[in-house]
Amino acid sequence: MMKGGDDMKKTILSVGLVLAIFATTAFGAAQKYTCRVTGKTLDKCCCKMKDGKFYCKLTKKTYDQCCCDMK
Repeated sequence: MMKGGDDMKKTILSVGLVLAIFATTAFGAAQKYTCRVTGKTLDKCCCKMKDGKFYCKLTKKTYDQCCCDMK
């Protein structure tokens, strides 16, 4: 009997994981970023970590904080 319960839990977890992936994909596609420095709207953040600071590819400058805001 315990084995059947474990299979049910695995099935529920699997279905939950699939739904979470679909939700993340759907919401991820709708999210946009705005660079506070340039005002441009982007599909992904324009900052990358470089020497412990955020490097903006658009301005080619480093900042203490990321210059992107999520919309």
